[in-house]
Order: sequence, then structure tokens, then C-alpha cells
Amino acid sequence: MSTAVRTPSVSGLHAAQSMLLKGLHTGSPIVKGAPGSDIARMRVGRRTSFTIKHPDYVDHVLHGAADRYHKSIEYELLRAVLGLNLFTDEDDSWRRHRMLLNPTMSKRHVRGMVDLMIDPIAAYVDAFDDGSDRIEVEMASSMVGLTMDVVGTALFGHRFGEVGAKMTKVVTTGLRSAEVATRLLIVASPPVWGMRAFSRALHHAPYVPPPLNALQWVMRTVDEIVWDLIDDRRAHPTGSDDLLNLLLSTQDEDGRHLPLRRVRDEVTTFMLAGHETTANALAWMWYLLALNPDARDRMLREVDEVLDGRRPTVDDIPNLPWTTACFQEAMRFYPPAWIIPRTAIEDDEIDGHRIPKGATVIVPIHAIHHDPRFWPDPEVYDPSRFLPENARGRPRSHYLPFGGGRRICIGTSFALMETTLITAMMSQRFVYDLVPGHPVEPEATLTLRPRNGVKMVARRRVANTTREAA
Repeated sequence: MSTAVRTPSVSGLHAAQSMLLKGLHTGSPIVKGAPGSDIARMRVGRRTSFTIKHPDYVDHVLHGAADRYHKSIEYELLRAVLGLNLFTDEDDSWRRHRMLLNPTMSKRHVRGMVDLMIDPIAAYVDAFDDGSDRIEVEMASSMVGLTMDVVGTALFGHRFGEVGAKMTKVVTTGLRSAEVATRLLIVASPPVWGMRAFSRALHHAPYVPPPLNALQWVMRTVDEIVWDLIDDRRAHPTGSDDLLNLLLSTQDEDGRHLPLRRVRDEVTTFMLAGHETTANALAWMWYLLALNPDARDRMLREVDEVLDGRRPTVDDIPNLPWTTACFQEAMRFYPPAWIIPRTAIEDDEIDGHRIPKGATVIVPIHAIHHDPRFWPDPEVYDPSRFLPENARGRPRSHYLPFGGGRRICIGTSFALMETTLITAMMSQRFVYDLVPGHPVEPEATLTLRPRNGVKMVARRRVANTTREAA
């Protein structure tokens, strides 16, 4: 039986962001409307925002009226680094490319990448295992390195090594820079054309002062690394099932290949956005499992019974439903993408409330995931919510870790397979407990990260049982 876990407060925000989050959860006095109402209005600087906390309202924005909303100005920060891709594109261009790329991330193709995922996970476990019975590990940074290697291998067919370490630094620096920039955007709310012009100028400027120089370094480093990888593949073709080969071979109905710039932008998004959110969710999962040993023991038993000490195969994944559910429940508890902001591109109405053109509509994923109307005992970590027999029939906008609507993350199947494999293979040798006294709290940057990391002790298991070594 799972035990209740008190959720640490989400901190690390600028004053405007703190007010926003407070409003999302409590209906504070800055919100014009009844405390705790499902739609609330607030104004920060020049920006008018509405938060919508009921899944029916979320359905309207992400499904029924999706054509009336674009991604908000904050996504321009990501577009400056990631380029124009499924994550940052809009309207007809987005629809065309989503149709083209859907087959590349279908379950059939993702299943073909499983062998590419397994090798870096096995290498990680082998390198981690120094022969000791107790090994200290900072799980958040460890998962960042591991997921970067897994995603890099699935993308490019080989392990990243030093390139992965450099990209990990890029992500950390980029998130910190983006947090500073977001503070300004919340208040200033500049036009989209202004943000794009600024990004182009920043990328090409011979010199920019701190802190903008950090963002420029991120932009240029990502460009250099990704173009080098693409150029190398074009010069030395392979027969690998990796994602880069799939993207380079993708053709439209007229037989035209994706422009190389678009390939670069899609690759960059899969690599950076994909590994960062997955790493955070895994870190939170290990943290929650340590706080809920009954759920953890059930996961260990399932791994032992299904795998019996051997390496998993793609056919084992459906037989690990509790292991997968442990990750899915962690994403409910601490969704890495904790809000979805949208901008109304025309006047709209939600349940009688007028949404003027230009207003920001915010879907507070974290708040919806912890609303007792939709999730009984929401502060209890209970993976059984996501067992197949219990998850069927759940309204679509109650659970949003991968977004929702037609813009739901194209990498959802990849992430669930990847994390099930990581969880199972890391649990075959060790069980992970928290270091006593280490503070673990969420920090809301563009993603919901553990502010001080998650320090843990890996204790060696004995003979594939839930009993650990002394």
C-alpha cells in the first residue's frame, strides 16, 4: 500500500512567477474572481492572463478551439535555440510536418530503437557499479547524463561520450538563461516579431554582455554540435535504425526530402527537450519510490519475475506494467512540464468568460494533477492509477505530462519505453534510498527540476530479491 507524501513547495521563482503559481493553486487576491475558481484572470505588467483549472476548459483550448491559440511568447526562447520544428511551429506548416513525421515516431519504429536504448543503459549500470555494496549518487544529474546518452544513441546510432557531456552543460546553462529571460517576458510581453529579431541579432552578434553571452553560447554550441553530427552522417551513411536516418529519408507526397535545416531543428528538439524532461521525471520517480517502499518492492518483484536477471527485450516491456506505472504516477506527481501557456490569436469564450485576442491562457498541469476532484487522494503516490485496467476511460485532459490535443508530444511512446527500460535495468542490481537530511524541493524553471538534486544511496540487492545487502 502506498503512503502519503507531502509535496514540497515549488520554489525558485521570480516574484511574478511566484504570484502566478500561488494564483494557480490558491486563487490568491491577485486573481480577479472567486478563490479557487476554475477560471481566473490576472494582470502582471502589460500582460493579461487566464488560468483554467478544469479539464473541460483545457479540452476547449487544446482540442475544440485549438486553432484559436498559438504557443505563448515564452516558446520564442526555445525557438531561438531549437529552431523551427514540431515543438515551435504553428498552423499549416506544423500540420504538414506532423503528418510527415508521425510515422518516424510510431510504436513500430520506436520498438526498432529499443536495442539502441538498451546498450547505453547497460553501459551506465556497469560503469556505476564499482563493486561496493553502497554507492552514493546524485540522481538528478545522473539521469541527465544517462538520458542524454540514450537519446543520443537512438538519434545517431552511437553513444555520445564527450559530446553528451557538452550537451548536458548546454541544457543546464540554457535553462538558467531562459529562467532569467522569462522573468522579463512575464512583465514586458514583447511582440513575437521583436523576439525573433532579437534572437537573430543575438546569434550573430560579435559580442554581447553577460548574462546574454551565456544564451549566445548555448545557441552557437548547439548549432555546431548538431550540424557536425548531420554532416558526418551524410558523409558516412549507415544502415542503422536510428532517428537521424529516418529523418533524412523522410519524403513528402511529391518525393521531396525534408530540408536539412528542418532535419537539424527536429533533431535538436528530440535531443534537448526529450532528454531534459525525461531525466527530471526519472529523478522524481526514484525520489518517490524511496518514500514509498511498498510501491518500490512491488516494482522490484515484477522486474525479477519478468527478467530473471537478464537484459530486457522489446517484448518484455508490456509485461512490466507496474514499472511503467511507477514512472507515469511520478509524472502526475511532479510533471516536468508543469504549465502549458497559450496565446489567443483571436477572441474566444470559455464557459461564458470572454478571452480577448492577445491574452495568455495558462493550463496549470501541476494543479490539475493534484486536484482531488479528479484524482482521489492526490498527495498519495499510487502507481495503480496507471495500470491498464484503471487507466481506461480516464478523461483526456485530467493527465497532461506530455501535453494534450493534436500537439501532444510526438515522443510519448519513446519516453515510456525508454524509462521502463531504465527503471528495470537500474533496479536489477540496486535499490535506491534517500540520503537522510538532504533537502529535495521542486524548482520551477522551464521544467520542474529538483533544486538541490536528489542525493541517494544505491544499496546492492541480494540474489534478485527485494532484500538488500547489509
